[in-house]
Amino acid sequence: MKFEGFSTENKHIAKPMATTASTLISDIFKSRKERCSALGLGLTADNVIPVYFAALSGVPSDDKLTDYKNSLFKLREDLIKSQKFLIFIQNEMRPPTPDELCFFDAVSRGEPDETIKDFADLININGDPTRTEEAKRIFSEAAEGLKQVSADILFSYGARTITWLNRCVASADYAQFCNTDIPAVIFYGRTGVNEIGFMHFLSRIGFDVIYISSEKACVPMLSSNNTESRMQIFEFPYEQPQFPYPDKLVKTKLATTAYSAERELDEFMYSNTSIFKDFQFSDMQSLTLKTTYEEVDILWHQAARYRAGFDVIANKKAVIPNIFAKISGVKDGDINDYWDGLREKLSPFTRIIIKSPSYDRFPQSIFTAYNNYFNGTEIYTDKLKNSPVNSYKFLSDSLQTLIFSKMQEALDSGLLLLDPAEIVPLVLYVGLNIDREILKILQKYDFTKDIPKIIIIDTIEDTFSKVECIQLVLYNLLGFDILIYTPTGYKNLETYISTNAFETFTMNEFMYNVRIPRFKIPDSVPEPKNNDGFFGKLFKKGRK
Repeated sequence: MKFEGFSTENKHIAKPMATTASTLISDIFKSRKERCSALGLGLTADNVIPVYFAALSGVPSDDKLTDYKNSLFKLREDLIKSQKFLIFIQNEMRPPTPDELCFFDAVSRGEPDETIKDFADLININGDPTRTEEAKRIFSEAAEGLKQVSADILFSYGARTITWLNRCVASADYAQFCNTDIPAVIFYGRTGVNEIGFMHFLSRIGFDVIYISSEKACVPMLSSNNTESRMQIFEFPYEQPQFPYPDKLVKTKLATTAYSAERELDEFMYSNTSIFKDFQFSDMQSLTLKTTYEEVDILWHQAARYRAGFDVIANKKAVIPNIFAKISGVKDGDINDYWDGLREKLSPFTRIIIKSPSYDRFPQSIFTAYNNYFNGTEIYTDKLKNSPVNSYKFLSDSLQTLIFSKMQEALDSGLLLLDPAEIVPLVLYVGLNIDREILKILQKYDFTKDIPKIIIIDTIEDTFSKVECIQLVLYNLLGFDILIYTPTGYKNLETYISTNAFETFTMNEFMYNVRIPRFKIPDSVPEPKNNDGFFGKLFKKGRK
């Protein structure tokens, strides 16, 4: 029986390793040493480059498309941060330009063997003699099969392959990183037969290669051109029209460990060993946590860096796991315990707002005043920043940029249920008129530490206005924890905010005409109670 794995009879140094759809993204970060060790290679490891070569077609599911896009974004960002050199190619590659074809003027167009030799002599991967020699050999092997076809096809193959290779490895950065770890190539989007052949070429000379497409029409072409079944093809159950490769995180919800624990009795724990400088990050991305009601108390006073989901992107942007929830009704009708629970959530970074019937007023002039600062749903941030309507010029440039970017994110998020004709002017109006006390909190907000809070008490029949709802979404996107206390159980923020944006915890009694006590903002964060741990709250009788 012929052995199809790693054989001493195979002279090529690049050996494909098996992976799975669920482990590919983690496998790609394994070092060459780890891979050789997994293969049981000893003294011969220097002559082997274990590589991953796989295709991901389709999407896992329609309802998890946002999570999938975020994982793609994070894959590229993490590769950029790693020791691997990343080559990113989106959609079909351009053929050689006339200037690029000049590079092959000296290539013989007569005898095919001379043509192949001339092309091979032009292959030079900067700072990487091992892959250079392998590329010469792999190219020559592939070109041999074209000798009997036509001279034009042979020349076209040689010019195309070497031009595309030069585009990938000509930078000085490649020479710096190529010997640090195995370079990685991501092909994304629509592709053709020539690109598939080039993927195989890169894989055979020692590159990790991943092809990704949200469409599944590519699968037959990938399969029919899968030489020696070298590429592992993973097909997800669903598909989506091809979208641009994600260039930012999209806001989504993340189920915390405790949310899963309540349903599956998994272990609940947090761990974080990162140390950060004060105000190390000037940019952030909020990530709304999907929590249990009991867990809100536990998470509420936790610093951002200790919460599940906290992350840092490219050493520049902090991912802030925050809370956005509505407490509808009063548990067991105990209004004193209800207000005591609110008091325990107060901290120096808390702003309390009592819902008022007269909260929503905005001038009609806003529907023309901002026309020069947006097009469709795109805000002209630079133009807005330098305009007379910018009331934040006293703030740091980074904070102004953050606020304006969150205004744009509010428009892009789909969380606001507003008429398309009014949403942009209203978001601009609200975003440019943030309360001065909120601005002071934002100035003091260190994204790795205590998270600022907005608590709203709503005991009246008026639903939340458009202005109020836009404010809440902006505060959420800016990283605030938000709790809406609604003892009546009435509808409020649901009027103009998608229920995908927040959690609703419905208690067993509704109360009306309640008297709101006075609340004093404390000078420090209160000490946590010692008598009730998480599992005590979760499982004890009555779950009080």
